[in-house]
Amino acid sequence: MQKLIFIIFFLFQSYIVGGDENCSEIIKRNEWTNVQAKNINYLIIPIPYVIIHHTVSLECNSKDTCISNIENIRSYHMDTLNWHDIGYSFLIGGDGNIYEGCGWNHEGAHTYGYNKKSISIAFIGNFQNKSASNKMLNAAHKLILCGKSKGILREDVRVIGGKQVIATLSPGFELYKQIQNWPEWVSTP
Repeated sequence: MQKLIFIIFFLFQSYIVGGDENCSEIIKRNEWTNVQAKNINYLIIPIPYVIIHHTVSLECNSKDTCISNIENIRSYHMDTLNWHDIGYSFLIGGDGNIYEGCGWNHEGAHTYGYNKKSISIAFIGNFQNKSASNKMLNAAHKLILCGKSKGILREDVRVIGGKQVIATLSPGFELYKQIQNWPEWVSTP
């Protein structure tokens, strides 16, 4: 019943708001960093998977704090691990904002074996023992609707948690329970 209510709510929301509105709230990469990717591999669209992760970092509830956290993640990925870019496609802050990481059509480094056929959405914080806020969940789902409306994500896109395909706790126990209520979530990738 809860899944049906969730589906009806988001179908109604996407009807009222429209595809373009779902895309208007993304904070572009050049608004939080001036560091460019060292190398870019492009994804083939439409993309079949969205993989949900959590960053296991400090939470953030303001744009300034979220940007600082994301820059720390970017620096760790690029400077410490020597990756070509931040590993996540998008990040969701506790402020409800969507932050562009490597973006829609650039291959990330988030889920071994799935990087070439998915985008990732990382929730900023640790959601092993704490649920993500409705503001964060709504932002992530608006992003999925945006990707569908632009034809970047397949209409039948499959949402999974990172833990479903690699050895990780991500997206955390509580967040993983929450995404199972999404209409796009699948138990078997």
